[in-house]
Amino acid sequence: MVQTLADVDPSKEVAEGFGPSLNAFNALQLLGLIGSVFCLISARFSSVPRQAPWWNFMFSWVLFCTSYLLLFFAGQAYNSEPDLPLCILQSSLTYAVSPLAEATALGLVVQLLFNVRRTLSGQTIRGERYWRIVLLIMPYVIFITLILESTVISLTIADPKFSSVSYCSLEDHAPGQVTSALDVIFAISIVVLNIIIALQFRKHWSMLRSGNFTSMFVRVSAFTLFGLVAVIIAVLFFTSAGSSHGSDTALLELDIILAIIPVAGSLSLAVIKIFS
Repeated sequence: MVQTLADVDPSKEVAEGFGPSLNAFNALQLLGLIGSVFCLISARFSSVPRQAPWWNFMFSWVLFCTSYLLLFFAGQAYNSEPDLPLCILQSSLTYAVSPLAEATALGLVVQLLFNVRRTLSGQTIRGERYWRIVLLIMPYVIFITLILESTVISLTIADPKFSSVSYCSLEDHAPGQVTSALDVIFAISIVVLNIIIALQFRKHWSMLRSGNFTSMFVRVSAFTLFGLVAVIIAVLFFTSAGSSHGSDTALLELDIILAIIPVAGSLSLAVIKIFS
């Protein structure tokens, strides 16, 4: 059995105390998972080619949602004391998958910058090919490293405690702070790069007005908004990870905000498809 911060008995009291919010969290994660899988399947059979960073980005959201739904898929979503191996696995995955998604989003925006620069000015960025390779591999290096970090901490602590109201999360500040700090860094980088792309648009405004660059402009706008939302949520989690833990209800409400991200990512891609 897992020691938890939720002072409730398994199943019944969890369902009564957190049922509506927990249902909302799982529903949003399921919606994000279905949306991400649908985007991947539709892209597979689409005549429009997708670049590697796009596939990376969408696959990371499948991993993201699956990681947060492990308790749900295992039938232990309302159990305040889930199996220890399952809890360790989910805790390690959730600490690692958020930076993975942010890093793949960063890679997608960098690829968009390459495309914009090539389209508007006919210029390529020096070492573009190597940057592409690095940005494709780097997210998974970070992902595996964070999984190992969290797993080692979970196994070496004499009396590990997990919060398991909405998903298992190791109650140790170190993994949470590392994850949140990486999220902040990647999210800010996404916003900065989108500003650079917007400046490129402004520099070639006359070309934009005469050409058909609607799809490219929508991509920049969508990912700028996505980046801003990610920054806000990452800062909230960084603050939470660095302070004493609040009530289970407050943490679950923050988790619901977290669950909105994959849904927003899928919707942003749907908007891009509509206007492209």
